[in-house]
Amino acid sequence: MRICMLLHKDIAHDTRVRREAGALAGAGHEVTVVHLPPPAGREPPGTPYALVAATLRRGRRRLPHAARLGAEATRLALRAAATRPDAIHAHDAAMLLPGLLAARRCGARLVYDSHELATGVPYRRGAWPTVVAGAERLVAPRADAVIAVSDGIAARLGERYRLRRPPATIRNLPDLPPPGAAPAPDLRRALGIGDAPLILHQGAVAAGRGCEVLLRALDLLPEAHLLFLGAEGAYAARLRGLAGESPGAARCHFLAPVPPEALLSHTAQADVGVSLLADSCENHRLALPNKLFEYIAAGLPVVVSDLPEAARLVRARGIGWCADGADPASVAAALRTALAQQDDEELRERLARGAAELSWERERQRLLAVYDALGR
Repeated sequence: MRICMLLHKDIAHDTRVRREAGALAGAGHEVTVVHLPPPAGREPPGTPYALVAATLRRGRRRLPHAARLGAEATRLALRAAATRPDAIHAHDAAMLLPGLLAARRCGARLVYDSHELATGVPYRRGAWPTVVAGAERLVAPRADAVIAVSDGIAARLGERYRLRRPPATIRNLPDLPPPGAAPAPDLRRALGIGDAPLILHQGAVAAGRGCEVLLRALDLLPEAHLLFLGAEGAYAARLRGLAGESPGAARCHFLAPVPPEALLSHTAQADVGVSLLADSCENHRLALPNKLFEYIAAGLPVVVSDLPEAARLVRARGIGWCADGADPASVAAALRTALAQQDDEELRERLARGAAELSWERERQRLLAVYDALGR
């Protein structure tokens, strides 16, 4: 089957799209990804799928923001249709209307891959919430298949749009090399912390992810160190400033993102991993963050906000602890328990089972099943 994926950003920044495109290409499908790399960017070499850029190269800076988005959406749709695919795979709500246009233009099937509960995200501004809600309401019921990143989001999409078939859940499980395949530097030596307990917050830092609560929790854990791995941008700079003013300033560390192939060897050097999404929107309550699965893959016990999807996974597998993500004392208490029990043999066995079962090698079969059904 010829499959064309539509992405409203650069594929270099989306591991989910790379995993899915690679899995489908590896199964014998002919895959093209139409995306928006930087105007002067170069396509990464050696991918098992084709890449087509739809970025405006000239005049993009002169266009108003909305006009540029509309022009690039149209280019995405036209370039996708030009590949003459059997299926258009629209990644996230922003690609629903371009995906529908491309599918109608070339007579292809349409797959909607929802990376989040788009109508449950509070930080969207201007007309965007209305556009997203309208696009989902129009296109999702017309899609030949719908994919979501968690069971909760899949159920909500199915109920809201009365979908003919239940959406398939394909979680953001890591496709990472085993420990030692891409060795990391000795983080403890680099940070100068010796054998002190190391708490890890992995991935981008942003408002609503509990980073500031985590800083205050560190003040209640005088023996522990905290590492923000993947911290960059304006919010990271603000967080550094707050950390510098806290009593635990000397025990808080920041490192830039590392390549995906080196991530697990960095992660495995910590003692506990943290994911503290705020209870601020429906999307957060139904989310299963990437970092949660990355911690499990590296063998780390986890501390998560007591939100439905993440808490259900952690409790069912006995691989960590839940806390009130808005309360530094609650977070500190959960971290204290996690650090005290990290060497518990039964906990280690549960984490090992989780790492074996929550792998992309298994999850990819769900994606392949979606396309097997489309091809019948």
